[in-house]
Amino acid sequence: MTPPATQTAGPGSWFRPLLTILLLGLSVWWLALVALRLGLEPRTDDAGNVVLDEFQRTKDILLVVLPLTTTALGYWFGAQGKTEAEAKAVEAEKEATQANAALTAVVDSSSVPHLLTQARKNYPQAFEKR
Repeated sequence: MTPPATQTAGPGSWFRPLLTILLLGLSVWWLALVALRLGLEPRTDDAGNVVLDEFQRTKDILLVVLPLTTTALGYWFGAQGKTEAEAKAVEAEKEATQANAALTAVVDSSSVPHLLTQARKNYPQAFEKR
């Protein structure tokens, strides 16, 4: 088994953390603004109708901010797992190629004629397509 491959930074490796930091910064800023205005009483007009209700606006803002925050975090952690899985897949593909090359070398260097045909006949499950 070969040692794990080191991961190199791709051309867009700066984009994911930057996007996450921007979205989280926007969320914190927005929540701070909401917290400053949360305790204000609703404004009413002369007829007693509510013109501006800070609690309602706060709820509406949270309906926008929280999905943005969870999307940023979910994207960050989901993409990180994808990168690791892709690196492992590349390593497994390299190992399979090396094993195939070694098997081909053994079969080609054998003095037994039609060794591959005999192996296919004796072990058909090893030659099945997956």
